Amino acid sequence: DMKKVILCPNPYRDSELRVCKEAKKLLDALHFQTVVCLPFQREGYGAELGLRITPLHQEIRSADLLIAFGGDGTILHLARTVALHSVPVLGVNLGSLGFMSELEVDELDRLRDLADWSFDVESRMMLDVSVLRGGKSVYNNIALNDAVISKGSIARVVRLNIFTEEGQLTKVGGDGVIARQRHADAQVLPDQKHEQDGHHDKVANHGAGQPREIH
Repeated sequence: DMKKVILCPNPYRDSELRVCKEAKKLLDALHFQTVVCLPFQREGYGAELGLRITPLHQEIRSADLLIAFGGDGTILHLARTVALHSVPVLGVNLGSLGFMSELEVDELDRLRDLADWSFDVESRMMLDVSVLRGGKSVYNNIALNDAVISKGSIARVVRLNIFTEEGQLTKVGGDGVIARQRHADAQVLPDQKHEQDGHHDKVANHGAGQPREIH
């Protein structure tokens, strides 16, 4: 059974597709089915550099693995897409921050270890964020690492009462709040909700994380 691997280079980090081409050549030699997709577009970047680029939303449906070439920002940008399709991500660091990447750019030869398809997948908790107004959802998204509740484009102070499962934790006045999941291995994804009805904001984390409410 031929495995399908998506190569996903950050067009601002692998500007000439050099690293992506090298990885593709290596994986093609191992008889993987490889396709090249972009996490986001860059004008003048694509087939003219020698590789056919196909839409990520189309290829991810049948993918077995996605290899992201960039920094932590590239992986964070791709997190929602891969999570919705249960596709594991392998990061190759081309950026200044590579805490989430398993490989550095000078370790591409280690991609040969994929030949027997024997590797461990580390699960990460994610945040499922919904914004409700008048009882109706006006926004929903999932994210890796954190969610931000802020004042938006209007220059004003946001006043929030923050609660945990043990009661009120603190009051906050300022630009907003960043809600982060705990950094720990997890087998379940917490369901984090951001509710807004015009008078107060709530953030409730259901499942593995610690629940919080912001009024």
